[in-house]
Amino acid sequence: MRVIGGKWKSRKINGHFKISHNKVIRPTSDRVKENIFNILENLDIGNPIFGAKVLDIFCGTGAMGIEAISRGATFCHFIDKSLISRQITLENIHNLSCEKETQFSLKNILEIGVCNHEKADVIFLDPPYKENIAELSLLKLLKFGWIDENTLIILEKGKDECFKSDFQLIDSRIYGNTEILFLKF
Repeated sequence: MRVIGGKWKSRKINGHFKISHNKVIRPTSDRVKENIFNILENLDIGNPIFGAKVLDIFCGTGAMGIEAISRGATFCHFIDKSLISRQITLENIHNLSCEKETQFSLKNILEIGVCNHEKADVIFLDPPYKENIAELSLLKLLKFGWIDENTLIILEKGKDECFKSDFQLIDSRIYGNTEILFLKF
């Protein structure tokens, strides 16, 4: 795995993962990640990443948040309940010397509490496939002040998974078995 663009372009990041309790960390492929950021940089609303406060939920390796910082986001809060994800993400943060621009919380998003910093401008949400927790996760984040009506949501889900919500669909793309939804309230 590598950083695709920005100040750390072509830098390798740790994408190695282990099996833990029969669950696997499923990092977003470099090709899909590159396409997501190309779409973001060409939205009608302008580039939402530059200067943004970002949330990387179910962060896995931290690749999406790290890519956002590399491309100009000012801060990324990584959240995952996996100790393995924490270890890999913190190693990647350390290797890129971006500790001051990041925070990691070892939390189950469904048990998230009140936000103690500014609301996110952009959120990357990549819940485990087939668990159907994306909408509930977003509702929790909204309820506890992590996001608001101005937050841009990038949801990665299985292409056959149902996602029903009142969010406005800005764009969607399918890459193999993965569907990416770009959403706003």
